[in-house]
Amino acid sequence: HVMEQGLDQKIPELEKKLNYQFGVVLGYVHYNGGIPALFMRKAWEQGKMVELTYQLTENNNENLFANSVAMRLYRKDPATLERIRQFARDAKALEHPFLFRLCNEMNSDWTSYSGVVNLSDPQLYIAVWQRIYRIFREEGVDNCLWIYNPNDRNAPPSKWNDSLAYYPGNEYVHLLGVTGYNNGTYYAQWAEEWREFDTIYDAIQAQYGDVFGRFPWIITEFASSSIGGDKVAWIDNMFETIGGYPNIKIAVWFSGADYDVDGTPARPYWLDETPDTLDAFRRGLHAGGP
Repeated sequence: HVMEQGLDQKIPELEKKLNYQFGVVLGYVHYNGGIPALFMRKAWEQGKMVELTYQLTENNNENLFANSVAMRLYRKDPATLERIRQFARDAKALEHPFLFRLCNEMNSDWTSYSGVVNLSDPQLYIAVWQRIYRIFREEGVDNCLWIYNPNDRNAPPSKWNDSLAYYPGNEYVHLLGVTGYNNGTYYAQWAEEWREFDTIYDAIQAQYGDVFGRFPWIITEFASSSIGGDKVAWIDNMFETIGGYPNIKIAVWFSGADYDVDGTPARPYWLDETPDTLDAFRRGLHAGGP
């Protein structure tokens, strides 16, 4: 399994190069995937908290307008409800805590549980979130912290699609997830631009500070591309400025890439893309001492 391979190979290799132990690791599972129990237990035994991202999709968000799992759940389809209930039972059976990120980036046009796909009505998302939360409560799940995580920019940028329109309520959320990438400039046709870390997170702070100021925040995933600017300087700037956002308690770097249709890495996000990016990370992690 790719997540287990990460725990066994990629993450230990990076930790050795950085002389640093990651406290949080990121995992993804789709609706038809179930709890990755082996991965979760192995991470816990290694002293790592899992940020488990659970997405109500059966097609990896590729065929957006296929049958909607979120709509089936909203309509109380018995088989869909039972699948969620089994997921909750399996979560409880882990018997250790984890971070639970449900249906992230819902204010987008690339997820099959988004408002764009589901009648342009954020209330459907709220109803589905609350239903899943109640199922977890009914099954006695008390070992996960719920993360509400919109994207930092609404797509489409419409008032009805505002990130706050999807918020299920304080009683259903424990942490605010914030996600802002420096996508780079590969996709010029989408007017993508190079954005420094503090530019991105100053905007996020202004957007959410008054509303979620009493919540702990987690950067659930972020990274910088290397196309369009100086990635090493970006990493240095990130480490210099991240301490200025007191709500941010955890930050998780997405060490991967987004690929163009021909297989070209359009957004190279790898932490160890070059020896220089790896050195920048090592410097930043150890700037305050061992």
